[in-house]
Amino acid sequence: MQIKLTLKLLILFSIIPVVSFSQGPPINTNTAFVVGLEGTAIRTFGKVVSKASLYQNGEKITNDLDQQVTVFALPIMVPYEVIPNKLVVIGVIPFLNKEMNMTKEGTRQSRGDSGWGDLKLLAKYQFFQKDTRSSTLRMTFLGGIKLPTGKYNASDAEGPLPRPLQLGSGSFDILGGPIITYVRNRLGINAEVSFRKNTEADNYRFGDILSTNFVLGYRILPKVYETYPSPYATAFLELLSQFRGRDRENGVELEDTGGKVVLLSPGIQFVLSRTFLVEASLQVPIFQDLNGTQLGIDFSSTFGIRWLIF
Repeated sequence: MQIKLTLKLLILFSIIPVVSFSQGPPINTNTAFVVGLEGTAIRTFGKVVSKASLYQNGEKITNDLDQQVTVFALPIMVPYEVIPNKLVVIGVIPFLNKEMNMTKEGTRQSRGDSGWGDLKLLAKYQFFQKDTRSSTLRMTFLGGIKLPTGKYNASDAEGPLPRPLQLGSGSFDILGGPIITYVRNRLGINAEVSFRKNTEADNYRFGDILSTNFVLGYRILPKVYETYPSPYATAFLELLSQFRGRDRENGVELEDTGGKVVLLSPGIQFVLSRTFLVEASLQVPIFQDLNGTQLGIDFSSTFGIRWLIF
């Protein structure tokens, strides 16, 4: 126990020169750091996604049924440092509330479910680190599996819920990809690429997902550290892209699934102490090319905290 505490303290003091000119981790994109609030802090946040605009082959059309889907997610992420400053394993499980409303024959109808979703078990390994007095460059690989812990066969009075309204997928899926973080003085750049390979469950398979994120961050306060540690604030601008393949049912591609979405996400983050931060961001779609006829994203938002416990 004493040895582990000593190692943590040594790591903490070894990164102080870097942290003193750095910034907090991005809000919607993973960072290559695996220590402190960047990597090993317990994190939770609320995320709301609203879909009410109907698209057909990428073009917005009239939503005659006034359909609206709202998803609220509250993920809980718990890390465990296996190798100091090198390897962290993370458990992530979300509490979800999914609801779809539409008007049929003059009556407003609602369908949906709430509860725990699928559990992800992730590992984050830093394989490159280069620090100078004014900059740091980190490279990390994040990978893992998704387990079918969420309910995926829920029904209501109308019958089985549509697949997007289910809390889980019922499948074992794998995901992973590299992360690069570069910070110099008050400016930071993050880039992440990840791929999720979905498998089939109950004759249904969600489309594979390729995600690419690019982030610019700028520490707005303080301009120069006079004492350390001291609170600081960072503004972020994230470009979040997702390319999703079509779903398959009984081996047949479903026309009204999959597509490409690009979101622009400004955000603000306040690091109040060495062990605690709060953050918030808004995600606005700037490009949506959805296959067939689907509801597109109108907006989504995120608000959360990270808390580092030694």
